[in-house]
Amino acid sequence: MLESLKKNGKGIILLLISAFSLALGQLLWKKPLENVDVAAALAQGFIGILGVFVKILPGFVVYAIGAIVMTIGLGYGELSVLQPINSMSYVFALILSAIFFPAEKISWITIVGVFVVIAGVIVIGGSSKNDASDH
Repeated sequence: MLESLKKNGKGIILLLISAFSLALGQLLWKKPLENVDVAAALAQGFIGILGVFVKILPGFVVYAIGAIVMTIGLGYGELSVLQPINSMSYVFALILSAIFFPAEKISWITIVGVFVVIAGVIVIGGSSKNDASDH
């Protein structure tokens, strides 16, 4: 496990940053539209569409940064170890939604699922091709 963390450490950190950025970008799409009637805005034509786009633009920027960081991070380790770390974006999205959308209820089964995802990321992140041949 330590061997994998040494070998993939930089990639793991970058993929965790990416996962958080992806979740934050999605939050920045949803939060500004909380009190916006999107159908009415679209009915206004170009000006309405532009108004909606300007509100969600920060989300696109943060999401794009996350995608760029992910692309860079994948160059710092094994794809089979690093790619599953993207699933942490679901964990981060759940945490952010609990903070910014308290009306959205989180069930116990969702919490169990989050712990399963975290456990899976730890197990996969701590493994590598070299570890498999050691056993």
